[in-house]
Amino acid sequence: MDDPLIDDSDHRQALQGLRRVNWLSRTESAVWRQIRRLAPTRAAEQTLSILDIASGGGDLAIRLAQTAQRNRLSIAIDGCDISQTAIEYATEQTSAAGLENICFHLCNALEQPLPKVHYDVVMCSLFLHHLSTEDSVTLLRKMKSAATQLVLIDDLRRTRLGYWMAWVGCRLLTRCHVVHIDGPMSVEGAFTIDEARAIAEQAGLTGVSIDRHWPQRFVLTWSPANGDAHARW
Repeated sequence: MDDPLIDDSDHRQALQGLRRVNWLSRTESAVWRQIRRLAPTRAAEQTLSILDIASGGGDLAIRLAQTAQRNRLSIAIDGCDISQTAIEYATEQTSAAGLENICFHLCNALEQPLPKVHYDVVMCSLFLHHLSTEDSVTLLRKMKSAATQLVLIDDLRRTRLGYWMAWVGCRLLTRCHVVHIDGPMSVEGAFTIDEARAIAEQAGLTGVSIDRHWPQRFVLTWSPANGDAHARW
């Protein structure tokens, strides 16, 4: 899925397969638990602004918007991705879901300005493992600069169990050969929790919180308000 020359139909099939993987992984639940903690600090009429970097097919943004709607929390989500195919697919899915508070932008987050200067929450999911350590530090610094309340990263953990779960799970959930290859390779390219913490500290995010969640993933969070908090894992 990292190949810019990937066929459009293969890419769309891969995005559909990844949507099933994210559904089984309950990624939106792990992310929502962190975001909902901001709700008590906001007035009822305030809208929480969220940027989802490398938003892919938009399934996480859509599920977050639906969950927020059920919980009567007003949010507005911008998604950005380097792939025009992903932007078009995500926009189609958002329209089909009848959501008007999500907008997707074509953007290389590592090299181009983000859609807006500041957001309450800047997050990314299943993106860090595609990056080198150097690019990961660059990304986290950019996220830190843009986030006024929360930086949130959800990603894979590099473990042997995670590799075999990805190998089996991707084959059970989709027939897409791109996902069959990308899943296990993504685990191989992922960071351990200690490595993720070191990258965050190098980027200036001191006192991050890192929690494990199913299946062999982690959520890293950092807030400007408690940057000196003790890390936990």
